Amino acid sequence: MSVTATFVKRIRELREAKGMGVRELAYELGISHTSISYYENEKREPTVSVCKMFADYFGVTCDYLVGLTDYPYKKEY
Repeated sequence: MSVTATFVKRIRELREAKGMGVRELAYELGISHTSISYYENEKREPTVSVCKMFADYFGVTCDYLVGLTDYPYKKEY
């Protein structure tokens, strides 16, 4: 699975787990619902700053969102 496909799958799963629609998430993040739709339909690749925005909102790591790890949370040292 590509990095973009993994990102799409995971942000959609996280959004749906919170019971949120695209418009509600867009409002929470302060971006357009069209942008989220583009990410979720693989019409736009996320930048590092976009990945961080989603990761911060959902409380997960960018590594998790792009598929570098299956563990979603930051490790405590």
